[in-house]
Amino acid sequence: MPARRLACGLLSVLVSAAPTARAQDAALPAAARAAADGITAAALARDLDYFAADALRGRDTASPGFDAAATYIEARLKAAGVTPAGDAGTFRQHYDLRELRVNTAAASLEIAGRRFAFGTDFVLRSFAGPIDATVPVVYVGHGWHAPARGFDAWAGLDVRGKLVLAHGPRAMPKGVTITQIGRVAVGASSVFAEAKARGAVGVLFLTASDPKADWTTMQSANLLRREIDPVVPSAYAAPPITSLLLARPAIEALLAGDRVDAGTLVARGDKGDYPRPFQLARRIRVHVPLASVASERPFNVVAMIKGSDPLLEDEYVTVASHLDGAVGMGEVDGDRIYNAADDNATGSAGTLAIAEQIMKGPRPKRSLIFIWDSGEERGLWGTRRFVHQPPVPLDRIVAHVNVDMIGATRAPGTPDAGSADATGPNEVFLMGPGVLSPTVDALLERVNASYLRMTLNRRDDRPESEYFYPRTDAGPYLERGILIVGFTTGSHPRYHLPTDEARYLDPAKMEAVARTIFASVWALANTADRPRIEREIPATVPRYMTHH
Repeated sequence: MPARRLACGLLSVLVSAAPTARAQDAALPAAARAAADGITAAALARDLDYFAADALRGRDTASPGFDAAATYIEARLKAAGVTPAGDAGTFRQHYDLRELRVNTAAASLEIAGRRFAFGTDFVLRSFAGPIDATVPVVYVGHGWHAPARGFDAWAGLDVRGKLVLAHGPRAMPKGVTITQIGRVAVGASSVFAEAKARGAVGVLFLTASDPKADWTTMQSANLLRREIDPVVPSAYAAPPITSLLLARPAIEALLAGDRVDAGTLVARGDKGDYPRPFQLARRIRVHVPLASVASERPFNVVAMIKGSDPLLEDEYVTVASHLDGAVGMGEVDGDRIYNAADDNATGSAGTLAIAEQIMKGPRPKRSLIFIWDSGEERGLWGTRRFVHQPPVPLDRIVAHVNVDMIGATRAPGTPDAGSADATGPNEVFLMGPGVLSPTVDALLERVNASYLRMTLNRRDDRPESEYFYPRTDAGPYLERGILIVGFTTGSHPRYHLPTDEARYLDPAKMEAVARTIFASVWALANTADRPRIEREIPATVPRYMTHH
């Protein structure tokens, strides 16, 4: 029975070959490991000190400090022989940023012949563009839309060409909690999004009986809108519609003689006892004009290293760190400079070191794209620009690796020894693969076990963690169905303060994390099977484009 013996022999070969293939995936070739070992604490510390220097003043987007940091990276990439992947053969991938400013002096409301002034009778809750219209008003209660959770304030309503009136903007359906992190509402659609999608002119908000917001502060808020143009759909985008918060006199005039008076409607909203939606009897004239329009041209730094396999070089792993810092107006002990050292000079330095060292070793099979994006702290401008118009087809990106804040340690005697959200001396948070891809998860575990054996903390590698989504720079990639992998050493009390300075960070920890990311990226780009999402993307992640 020779055929049977042959089949058994082939089966034996295949069974014995499987572990070998996995081992090859997991182990870095000696030359690649030597390249990873070339990432040193001393070199990372030098780059960190440059990026986080007072002279760069936090590298705010579209600032001289950001431009200087970008030029520094470009010079290093050029010296290393990395290929530019930005506009017209350069490293810079530009996008248009549009700035709209409200003319508050001319802004007004008119109800039944009575004029109401900005600042006294209403303020802006969001600004997406001017309004000059006399239109009907439709009351929509709390304004939330989440049919899967059993509530929909918009069912059967026609609000096209009208204003909508809602409680809030933090009103909730009774007995329901909706997690809101910045601009992102997890698992639900807000009144802003629904009003825009359904063609409303704008939103009017009812002030609660005991408003939490300070009216004086609100008078100077939301007068300026800065957003990429064209707007790239994402949960991180600026509010898509102009909205006004009404003071009590304007509310009373608007509801005078209607089926529900102002006092009753506000009181019922305070209790979460919202009346059924209805169209108001009175129309309202809203005049919110522009004072000025301005434009800027920020940019990302984008570079490429081609893969070594002709059959796989047109698949890509992207590696990104936001280069901009969160530059605020506060002061700590006389210091007003937001150096943004850990967030994210550390990640920017680490990503630069990885790109340089990959050029010194064997190339993985797939190609790599390195991104230092801008506008992250303002609304993920650069990331949204990249996914909207990437230098390669989006469906050829097999995985996205995000590197953000990799300099903190909870080691005894360090500044962050008592920081519960910082990782230990040989520990890094890993997010994404545990939720999305068991195969990639296992690959990264094997790679780590064969190299530095860092502790991969999975605290936030679960769908319900806000650090999986939406508090990740990788969010716009995940919204488009791209596998994400995130590395961070966690947070600390200096986050987004002038005290986020290089002197508090640990370059040795940065070295271990950057080397581990190098190994992970190299393995992802070199594995025989295409990395892919294998589990359902959690329902809390909105989808803006199907990715195959």
